[in-house]
Amino acid sequence: MDTTKKIAEYIVGITFNEIPQKVISFAKQCILDCLGVALAGSTSPAVKIVNKLVKELEGKPEAVVWGCRFRSSVLMAAFVNGIMAHFLDYDDDSSSIEGHPSAILVPVVLSIGDKMRISGKDALVAYIAGLETEIKIGRGINVGHYEKGWHATATLGTLGAAVAAAKILKLNIDQIRTAIGIAASEAAGLRQNFGTMTKSFHAGNAARSGILAALLANKGFTADKNILEAQFGFCKLFSKDNKYDLNKMTENLGKLSGIILPDISLKPYPSCRCSHSAIDAMLDIVNKYNICPDEVEKIEVKTCRLNSLVLTKHNPKTGLEGKFSMEFCVAIAFLEKQVGLSQFTDEKVQNKKTQSLMKKVNMVVEPSLQDVEERENMYLPSIVAVKIKNSKEYIKRVDIPKGHPLAPLSRQELVDKYQKCVEGVLSIYDSEQLIELVENIENVNDIRKLTNILIT
Repeated sequence: MDTTKKIAEYIVGITFNEIPQKVISFAKQCILDCLGVALAGSTSPAVKIVNKLVKELEGKPEAVVWGCRFRSSVLMAAFVNGIMAHFLDYDDDSSSIEGHPSAILVPVVLSIGDKMRISGKDALVAYIAGLETEIKIGRGINVGHYEKGWHATATLGTLGAAVAAAKILKLNIDQIRTAIGIAASEAAGLRQNFGTMTKSFHAGNAARSGILAALLANKGFTADKNILEAQFGFCKLFSKDNKYDLNKMTENLGKLSGIILPDISLKPYPSCRCSHSAIDAMLDIVNKYNICPDEVEKIEVKTCRLNSLVLTKHNPKTGLEGKFSMEFCVAIAFLEKQVGLSQFTDEKVQNKKTQSLMKKVNMVVEPSLQDVEERENMYLPSIVAVKIKNSKEYIKRVDIPKGHPLAPLSRQELVDKYQKCVEGVLSIYDSEQLIELVENIENVNDIRKLTNILIT
């Protein structure tokens, strides 16, 4: 199998004019969404720590560190921007990748683009090339790769980042194969670090590593050119029980099937997507019925196996841990009738009322829901049952959570989310300017028109 070569050939060949308009439109939504959640994350404790270190390292001022009023080297700017884009767990994700593509690809494209002053069209093509590559590799190696404990945002994301960077640098086929080979040796990220700052580090590190791989390949550095399919290559070593399918990695490559028929969710809630169907169900119940927390005897959440494997923080103590706790997500939805940025704080998690209600939440695997894990456009359903002390029970099943490709957010919902995210970081004028530039990015001849807004 010439898997790595075929992917490299696709990357070299893709042009703006052959990309369908619906793909361009969807890519713009993802880019705007990513910039919004990243700017919201720019004030986070993790970003403040990393920024302090980056400034101490005194990188060459090549690219904007978004929302932070300074430039750094391309590598470090992409690193910080990736961390802020993923810190809140509010960024888009893909069921094929089992991870978050835009939090890596947008920092890569805009950081290199900032230095090289590329056009908006070139930025779109690089983003889409990286996204298509990640989706195809993900379809060939997941869900086993994820279940084994790898955080695919970090591992597959490093490969996608290398591809996006390589496209901007106009590398040839052999150079791209080399970049993918270097990136495969850089790829790392463990799910055990979910609920900590290091989860967002995975995105920043993938962005930085992918750019580094492409830059090294461009300078003549060497790596195995068949790294995906080789005996000791990426797929064999990163797959679970040696189960992977190279054919899926090149099947319909270039048809953009993962984007035209997207498996990418744009999140309405800043928590792990595995919690979203249960959040939807609980919000539906509490908004229909006037239930007092003291009346609740128990809350049962029946869900599919994969959700239970990811939502492992059963007794969270911090806002970050709460994002991976079914107990907290359901409890806070009940108590506050909304699930937004202000709900995922240490104080909210540690609140006595929240802790008390969390103890009444029980998550169980429902076998009848497991078959969705084998389908494309995996939608991770849940059934929430709230039993109150007089024996009455309120039940709601949600198969397709809000934000899923089969239940997408409207443009207005996306804009509202973006505006809430950038509030206090961008002025109203800059916020509107950024929307206009992203929605017309193919007409931007110098991407610095966009990135200059992000430094304010």
